[in-house]
Amino acid sequence: MKYGITFGLTYAFILCPLEHLFGAFPDMMFCDTLEDKTLRVPTFYSPPDHDDILEVLVGGVVAIVFGAIHCIAWSFHFATLPERWAWRISAILVSALPVFMIALSPLLKIFEKKEHKTAGMILYEDILSFILFSMFCLYILTRIALLILPFIALCALVPGAYVELDWVSFLPHI
Repeated sequence: MKYGITFGLTYAFILCPLEHLFGAFPDMMFCDTLEDKTLRVPTFYSPPDHDDILEVLVGGVVAIVFGAIHCIAWSFHFATLPERWAWRISAILVSALPVFMIALSPLLKIFEKKEHKTAGMILYEDILSFILFSMFCLYILTRIALLILPFIALCALVPGAYVELDWVSFLPHI
């Protein structure tokens, strides 16, 4: 009541749920100690003194295989040509971006470990970080596109999808 009804409703119905939804993300992504975590361990916690090359490679291979599975639908029926090309481009990007991210990540690690950095090295590191961040954002957008496109495809099904089957003839019964 102190700040007005508009702010109160906005906070109660928009900001408060978003705060609860996104409040744990920094803890999940950047937690490297278990101090003050007596009741639970954060979702993505891993001890800080480990070699993460194996994890990056395994995660990259899983991401590449995940993208390759989407390439199976290359010649499937789509309602419109833009939907078909959106699927194809998204499937290619979901398959290819992890390859480039895996290839560029060791270069970034090399520059991060150097103690004495020149201005050129700092610029190169910043450009490389920007490229990797852009690839990551593009990867997320293409994953979202691959989630949305099947729901869009439900609007225009092929005529065979509307055929009613007599399931009793297919099921063994007494």
